[in-house]
Amino acid sequence: MEEEELKSNPFAALFPTISVAQFYVTSRGTAKTKDDQNSKVARMNIEEELLGPVDPPKDDQVKEIQDLNNIIEEIFLVTLNKFSVLGGDQKQLVYLSSLADILGTQAWLDLPTLEQALFERVMLPNPLDHLVTDPAAKSLDCAHLIETQLVRYLAECFRRCNRVLARQTNTTNRFAGYIKQMKGMVVQNMVTAFREPDLYLGQDLSQQLCDLVMDSYEVELHLAQLLNSLAEKVKEEEKEGGILLEAIVYPVLDNMKNHIQGTSMILFCANTVLPLQYFLSSPILAKVFILHSYPKSPHNGKSFEETLIGSIFQKSCLATTESGSWDYFNQPSGQPSSVHGATEARIWSGLESVHSAGHSLLKQLLRVSEDSKHFTLLWLGDCLAANVGRGKMWTSQMGSLLSAGLASDGFMLNLGSTLLRLCAPMAEDPIKMNKVDPTYTAKVIVVSEDRRLAGVHMQGLPGETCLVGMEEAEREKRETSASYNFPTEIFFMAHKTLDLGFRPVQEKFIKLNQELSRLQSAYRDAAQVGGVAAEQVQARMEAAMQKYLSLKAALLEPSTMGQQTSLMASTASWLVSLATCSQEPCLPAGQVSESDSPPVLACVPEFVMENLCEHLLLVKRFNPGHFEQVGTKLGSILMVILFFMDQPFLLRNPHLRARLAESLECLLPSHEVQGQPNSLGSYQRQALFQEHKHSLRIAEAILHVFVSIEETGQAVEFEQKFSYRRPMYDVIKYIWELDMFKTKLNKLAKQAEREIESEHPPLFLKFLNLLINDAIFLLDEGLNYMKQIQEKEGEREGWATLPPAERAEAESGFQHMGQLAKYHNLMGGETIDMLEMLTSSITAVITHSTIADRLAAMLNYFLKTLTGPERKSFKVSNLDKYSFKPGEVVSRITQIYLNLEQSQTFIKAISRDGRSYSPSLFSMAETVLIKVGRADLASALGQIAAKVVVANIALAEEEELLADCPEEFLCPIMSIVMMDPVKLPSSKQTVDRTTIARHLLSDQSDPFNRAPLTMDMVEQDMELKEKVKAWVEEKKSMKK
Repeated sequence: MEEEELKSNPFAALFPTISVAQFYVTSRGTAKTKDDQNSKVARMNIEEELLGPVDPPKDDQVKEIQDLNNIIEEIFLVTLNKFSVLGGDQKQLVYLSSLADILGTQAWLDLPTLEQALFERVMLPNPLDHLVTDPAAKSLDCAHLIETQLVRYLAECFRRCNRVLARQTNTTNRFAGYIKQMKGMVVQNMVTAFREPDLYLGQDLSQQLCDLVMDSYEVELHLAQLLNSLAEKVKEEEKEGGILLEAIVYPVLDNMKNHIQGTSMILFCANTVLPLQYFLSSPILAKVFILHSYPKSPHNGKSFEETLIGSIFQKSCLATTESGSWDYFNQPSGQPSSVHGATEARIWSGLESVHSAGHSLLKQLLRVSEDSKHFTLLWLGDCLAANVGRGKMWTSQMGSLLSAGLASDGFMLNLGSTLLRLCAPMAEDPIKMNKVDPTYTAKVIVVSEDRRLAGVHMQGLPGETCLVGMEEAEREKRETSASYNFPTEIFFMAHKTLDLGFRPVQEKFIKLNQELSRLQSAYRDAAQVGGVAAEQVQARMEAAMQKYLSLKAALLEPSTMGQQTSLMASTASWLVSLATCSQEPCLPAGQVSESDSPPVLACVPEFVMENLCEHLLLVKRFNPGHFEQVGTKLGSILMVILFFMDQPFLLRNPHLRARLAESLECLLPSHEVQGQPNSLGSYQRQALFQEHKHSLRIAEAILHVFVSIEETGQAVEFEQKFSYRRPMYDVIKYIWELDMFKTKLNKLAKQAEREIESEHPPLFLKFLNLLINDAIFLLDEGLNYMKQIQEKEGEREGWATLPPAERAEAESGFQHMGQLAKYHNLMGGETIDMLEMLTSSITAVITHSTIADRLAAMLNYFLKTLTGPERKSFKVSNLDKYSFKPGEVVSRITQIYLNLEQSQTFIKAISRDGRSYSPSLFSMAETVLIKVGRADLASALGQIAAKVVVANIALAEEEELLADCPEEFLCPIMSIVMMDPVKLPSSKQTVDRTTIARHLLSDQSDPFNRAPLTMDMVEQDMELKEKVKAWVEEKKSMKK
């Protein structure tokens, strides 16, 4: 072809110069055979006949072809024109010689030829062999030019499509459609490759895709779009029998799981899970992702931990199994607290990353589509159902035998922390919180497919024990909604996770804390002797301390603790609003009746209230300063405590009401952790007790729950009752120091005295009666144990000759006896201290004959026991070891005498006690008081002794006077003269009013036949009363 002809050819513009175009024509072999030329001429003639004369393309058409060719070359770095690199934008390209030969004179790439070009490019075993380079180019321009990995090459092409598309202007926007088609070709080629991998020998496509995703340092938009487009295309072809999307994606997800599992918790960060983001923005990929994490054995709780999602929640500072290794705080006793603090900080940082990643993951899965939301909630619901065994008492007792089928502590704690984050929006917004529907727990789903329609993905909730109990038949009739919203589901899921995760771990933590104290005590004893035994105890102590510090770090992670408090406060407000059916709740004026109890409380599981109690207990014991940081939320928590603590028909379980009293004690301002500085003080907690609008209700509520423990109608061990009452003592002692509460308690005492014979014994009267009962039991038991310990200490020397098994058994029994003695001595001392405190300001009702006789008899008995000859029976080698402080008890008993000395009724009651009182009683006590440095009390006690002597003389004269009292005038219970006889309606027995009143304080039944009995039911026997009165007057007149 002549030079002039080339100049007039519009496609010459594809070449940098006319000479290059001339060389290209020559190189293409323009000399054809005659037959070829003839056939070409024949074709041209036919075209001309059909279409008319063919005009050469116009300049704008040539320009478009040229621009499109340049774009294709820029994106795919291939060419049909080996001279395109000379003077063109791309200085290096892969020359597709085979395709160029097939196309003949077409030296440009367009969309039809691109499909062939792209296929040829990805099939090249070594693109470097086909590289054409501008001689002026210095070196290889980019790795993409000679990329041999199919997936990486296509992904880069997709990215370049986006880059070119982004710079399109209004004048060049006509190519946007072409570029989108190019992206489609890229996707189609990738689909084809995965569908027909045998075509691409030596290419590990799954590994290439995995490497591409895993190598990301940030979420790349082009890669996310490519994966989304790939998923959509594969799903289209699945309908026609194409490759399953799972076959492409699952190997990548498996690789990700292995990567996460291999990353330590300390090194865990956002980048660890960044590749997961590629699967969370696409509805199709998100569904595949969550289904990939669904375990093959969904009834095995541990199997959820072994999934991709589970591998995130598994990251913890705790051992993954009961017998597993603990990786943090090694050799803790040999490290200073600063090292432990630094380790704890690193753990918290790692846990924060885990919780943040878990929250982001679940949040995206819940938002991307309804499908992924359903399967995510299903995963959570089934995970909780499979791990319900973690909340059973037998699980904690069996330990490692059952852990194989249940998720680890760390997994459950992290899952709980993540769900707390999901609850954060409604925990901070009452409007959102009020959307939680309590009837969710009563919804029974029979067909699993209905779980999605009903919005109920949790299992087993209808069988949970609720705040207000119901018979089985009634439970099935509870009203429910047709479907439930997301806030409701996530609220109950979060609480159930706390119940199955935090509660068992907190129980382990507290038990370990107690075990550590015992081991430290044992080590101090063993260290004095040394040897192998001391080393063994030290090793056990080190292991226990390591576990303790790890559990502490896991439970007290700051952000989780803050979110947990927020949820507990919002839950408290929600519970009160349910009970009052009002958004502006106020406390009920008195006891709520069964008929007024809101039915909806029969749907609220007890574990919701238990979670509140457990959280407050944890904060009080290990981080009380946290209460000051969340001070504004404490009011809501106090409100729910006061609302339910003394309302049996709002909260049926007496043990749970007692736990609310314990929760109230947790909020006392006095709590601090030794060695843990608290710069925030206790202002918020003080304000809670002194300034909350309902704080004065504390006085009455704490007395009510104190009494209700005794009136449960259930078998409750004495020790358990006292463990409940001990925190109540602390609350009463604290509020006693505040004048407004002391005034309130005095009013309750005076009210009790006025209503002492009412149908139902007044609250303060029942409280005093139980306090006296407790003191009698505890002090008596403590003394019995001290007597036994004295005997065992005498026998202990001979145990050395016993066989090892018998010796060990004897020692174990001795240690256990010592623990029981210490417990009863401590509690007995606190009970006497409580009586001393109350009598210092309150005399109403205490000095009434109904109480005075019992109180005086108790004080006399223990004063005699602790100061008389019998006191030598309690002397042991180490009194402090068993918290036995007889001197203090005698001092407190003496102070109670002094507090009540102005009451003639009380003085007479002391002298009437024929069991323990004698003229020498107080002189023996004075001797002991002087020995313990309380001469002041000894002197005052002498004055009381004189008053009692006078009363005793009068009593002796009266007894002598009434010695021959007729049998019918004597009370059959106490054998005293019935000055106020009353008849019992059921048994028809006649007893003294004071005697039956005292009996009914503890037992509201007829003592003769156990029939129900209250004071308003007794009938005064006026005829007998007049007879007794006449007989007594006659005896007195005879004496005169």
